Amino acid sequence: MGDNRNIDAPASRAAPPPVPRAVLRQAGRRPDRAAVEYGGGSWTYAELVRQADAVRTRLVASGLRPGERVALMLDRSPDLVAAALGVLLAGGTYVGLDVREPPARLATMLADADARAVLTDEAGAARLPPGRPVFLVAAEPGNGATTAVAPDEPSPAQPCYVTYTSGSTGTPKGVEVTHGGAANLVRWYGERFAVGEGDRMPQLARPSFDGWSLEVWPCLAHGATLCIPPDGVLRSAEGLTRWLTDERITVCFLTTALGTEVLAQPWDASRSRLRAFLVGGEQLRADPPAHLPFAVYNVYGPTETAMLATCHDFATAGASTGPPPIGVPLTGVTAHVLDERLRPVAAGGTGELYLGGSGVAQGYLSRPGLTAARFVADPFAGGPARLYRTGDVVRPLPGGALEFVGRADSQVKLRGFRIEPGEVESAARALPSVGDAVAVVHEPASGSALLVLHVIPADSAAPPEPNALRKELAAVLPDYLTPAGVRVLAAFPTNGHGKIDRAALAALRPHDESPSDAGPLTGLEGLLAELWCEVLPITAAGRDDSFFDLGGDSLTAMRVAAKARRRGLRLGAEDLFEHEVLSELAAALEEAGAQA
Repeated sequence: MGDNRNIDAPASRAAPPPVPRAVLRQAGRRPDRAAVEYGGGSWTYAELVRQADAVRTRLVASGLRPGERVALMLDRSPDLVAAALGVLLAGGTYVGLDVREPPARLATMLADADARAVLTDEAGAARLPPGRPVFLVAAEPGNGATTAVAPDEPSPAQPCYVTYTSGSTGTPKGVEVTHGGAANLVRWYGERFAVGEGDRMPQLARPSFDGWSLEVWPCLAHGATLCIPPDGVLRSAEGLTRWLTDERITVCFLTTALGTEVLAQPWDASRSRLRAFLVGGEQLRADPPAHLPFAVYNVYGPTETAMLATCHDFATAGASTGPPPIGVPLTGVTAHVLDERLRPVAAGGTGELYLGGSGVAQGYLSRPGLTAARFVADPFAGGPARLYRTGDVVRPLPGGALEFVGRADSQVKLRGFRIEPGEVESAARALPSVGDAVAVVHEPASGSALLVLHVIPADSAAPPEPNALRKELAAVLPDYLTPAGVRVLAAFPTNGHGKIDRAALAALRPHDESPSDAGPLTGLEGLLAELWCEVLPITAAGRDDSFFDLGGDSLTAMRVAAKARRRGLRLGAEDLFEHEVLSELAAALEEAGAQA
């Protein structure tokens, strides 16, 4: 893609304000406006700033210096928002962690981040390794100051936050996203979707995912209201759709897998206030349904380029002839499609996508070699600037849009999370029962892609039991890295060059381990088992089998519920959470008269 295809911010345009200053500006304009709503209550902008300033005061008193990192280990809540804002007001860099992370992985990330302190609650503090200052975060009552001390202006190159992504060596790597990158994204988002005081936007992502920052800062920096749903809402596409409508949400971002389920729901145009619905995080396979009462956008962007880099507007682009494009670069972002010799690729060809502009991250925390390999000099900038090598193969289309083709390496994206199969493989090889391991993506005939781990036993006479092995991995890996299925093999298939044939592994049928031996299935149990097999990497399920032990999660639960309704069975995703064992689920549905 030559320079004529790039979109960049006009040179004369003033730089956008950093995130903390933009939020303070909104608080100064309308301090009594609702900033965050959660659990039936709300915080005004004045209350949010007061809580954030309390965090800032404690951090500064502890000796926090500009740019130092502070870990956030809190669940989705107003306290989490105040903690992140407080870190930025203190001049620090926040590091979002997931409260559900296995302890060993938490310890690894805290050590790698060299976090100056951890902001958490009592439950989180009990799970932390010793050795770092811990500040408990809780709303402080009273009528204290409703404005914060204005922070020293951070430079655009100063890190704003660190997000950890999967690492091929088995150790997660931290991406340092700059204030300039975050501010550019916030300004583009506000202008593109006309975000303002009357808007209401959801906060669904965990803080360990860069989608959290994407949801929070474009909302608060433009004076809108951030709405945090209860956890149960996220278990059901129907429930989430109903919540988005009842809460009068106007602008929304969902990961592709979840967004696809929600877009397929019936929408009441007379009640919904949605006008912009963004999906992203993995490849979108088809255009959204026609006649939705709002505009749909397919967005793309690696963590290394401040959350988003391109956007495709279905309303203006018309129907896609193949997979939907990922769109054109955002304002302030440049995109180049280059061949192996770093030459621009013409429209219709394919090449690796290199991204530049203000969104390019500082690099990988404490990994200069990896940073140098992925962040390279920008020969098109006419000055000192860098490009990020995405590893994504794309095709430039006539008119400037980009079409995602695939990966140049083994990295995959599932459920919006970037996954290095090598990290899963390393964790498996560390188990005493595993001799070798290969993780690949399995594409079932129905539903979305699943991560399946293939292992060779350390002792062929005592092979590991797949479900037991999956539970062992769940104890050391976050849920999005835990494989949905485990297949035990005597040997891995190889190609003509003697290398492991990952394509052949991905093409294997789902594992056919015998289901639990607890007697024959009833009619309803048989139907449920059939539905489970359609969305999970299994060919059979027994009466005593657990949906989640077999690889299920919230998204596959939604798919089971949708398939059940088409078969005349009144089953909600929440039913699977309440009754995860097949026989217990069937009994509960029979008692409730769920069969049509």
